[in-house]
Amino acid sequence: MKPTTAPTLMPLTSRVVSIAELFSIGAYGPAAVQRDYQWRAEECSILLADLDRVFSASSFAVRDDDEIVDDGAEANALREIEIAPVDDELRVADLLEPPHQLDDYMLGSIVVTPPDKGLRLVYDGLQRMTTLTVLAAVLRDMTPDEALRDFLDSLIRLDEKSFRLTLAGKDTTLSRQIQPKGESIRPRRGDPQSDMGSRIRVAAGVFREGIKSWSDARRDAFAHFLLTRVRLILVEAYDPRLARQIFVTTNMRGKNLNRVDLLKGQLVDIADNEESARQVVAHWNGARNACGDQFEELLVAVDFIERRQPQGDDCLNELADYIQQKRGPAGIEAWVQKLTHHAGAWRELRAFLQNTPTDEFSADIWRLQLFKWDNWQPLALLWLSDYRRAVRQGGPGAPQKIAAAQRRFAALHRRCLAIALAGFSNADRERIFGRAISQVNRDLNPLASSGALAFNPQQLARIGETLRLPLMDKDLRICLIRWLETMHMAPGQEFRISDMTVEHVLPRRPPDGSHWVVDFPEPDERFLACHALGNLAALDKGRNERVSNNSFAEKRAIYETAAGEFNTLRDVVTVSEWSGAAIEARTERLADEVIRYLDLPPAFSRG
Repeated sequence: MKPTTAPTLMPLTSRVVSIAELFSIGAYGPAAVQRDYQWRAEECSILLADLDRVFSASSFAVRDDDEIVDDGAEANALREIEIAPVDDELRVADLLEPPHQLDDYMLGSIVVTPPDKGLRLVYDGLQRMTTLTVLAAVLRDMTPDEALRDFLDSLIRLDEKSFRLTLAGKDTTLSRQIQPKGESIRPRRGDPQSDMGSRIRVAAGVFREGIKSWSDARRDAFAHFLLTRVRLILVEAYDPRLARQIFVTTNMRGKNLNRVDLLKGQLVDIADNEESARQVVAHWNGARNACGDQFEELLVAVDFIERRQPQGDDCLNELADYIQQKRGPAGIEAWVQKLTHHAGAWRELRAFLQNTPTDEFSADIWRLQLFKWDNWQPLALLWLSDYRRAVRQGGPGAPQKIAAAQRRFAALHRRCLAIALAGFSNADRERIFGRAISQVNRDLNPLASSGALAFNPQQLARIGETLRLPLMDKDLRICLIRWLETMHMAPGQEFRISDMTVEHVLPRRPPDGSHWVVDFPEPDERFLACHALGNLAALDKGRNERVSNNSFAEKRAIYETAAGEFNTLRDVVTVSEWSGAAIEARTERLADEVIRYLDLPPAFSRG
């Protein structure tokens, strides 16, 4: 008689689920190993940008009518005779067919235990689940589609009294200020309950600012993409000890692949003989030595110049595939040799960004560092390469080419600020600068009135509205005030950006009983006035800490000591009382000043 054995219980199961399926399964809570919510603005921005990148390239994409100016029949207006001829190899990219659309996005794995009294404990992935909950809440509260709003709410709310995701601890920011209907888009003026609560608020703010300029159709299409085509691997570990082990090995073991060295190996593999491989390695090492720790950033910029496609973490792997297909063994040495020329221009570009400007040309390049996003870098690299070639080679046409480069960089930081004020997302910026590089490769001028870096009437109107409405986006607020300050600085003057902060004349948190509360009695009006452009000025950190929430008379005394250093303070110290009327008048004056400095071409209409 054969011995009988009990059936073996699988220690874990896994399946691929969509975001909608994940949240519809039931309720989730944090396992004991989990931390408080840790994501900051940068992580949230990266996630939204990456999701938008894949969404924009998918069949789900809905593009707003006014996002990007088309070449149209105005292409001849883009001609600029000073632009140097482009190598034939660069034109090959213009013949590429659009890549096959990919409609799915994988967001890693979530490790949970099976439900105990309806609750699954999350051992790995709680940060992402919390962030996705905040994003879903913002999308729910911004959509006019009642059916979509109700469906999103059903993924956030378990029943009338509870939500699908709960967090540990006493902080109720998620459950009171995000998950209930309508709460995620409300401005919050009181102090957060904790650091975790502050980070949850910041996440909601990042998502609100990131999608507020989208049309309803685009926002709703993105929501459908998020819910149905963004997927995770849901792992259920039946023993909590195994779940903890997965958490530890996932977060503490191993070393990430170095994508730079991986690309090098792929390029060497393209070479069809040992001598060619040696030449590839020699040019590669030369480029790497020239760039130092900036080499990976250079490669990402070169990838965008070559492919002009949305970039994710795997962009360098896609670059290798592109070079294999379009250059092959016969062209690999020339491509890597060209990389060394890009490396020289990149090193010079970084020097312009890091050193104190000595003339208008270096100041115009230096101002590009004011933007937290870097979509401008590939175009700047191309233009600086043209400039370096003209300086190095000289000849009869060199002065005209140098002057053309000076005009381009004088316009580039202005167009970047206009793009920021227009509220373009990262995916929008990638499309805009991708078209700009395509136009440069076709000897067209992207700065012309119908170029990629021009604006249509709707976009120009949006820029004006942004300047005249409260500036809630902290990064935009800092960038704008610093940019305004630098526009008044003379060449050779030290640009004190690292020590320059944004001062709110009307404080963000005026003390109870202060004249600020008396002069601005309505909390909502006071909040909006506080963040208006007319209430903002530049000030160094030390004096900003000293003025704090003081009265206007006390603040003005300190401002007077700094007005010689900060131009945006000079008109503030001439005012005897700081009122709502004074803020409105100054907002209008500064908005007009910014528009004048931007010096944008006339609006392009598609007619």
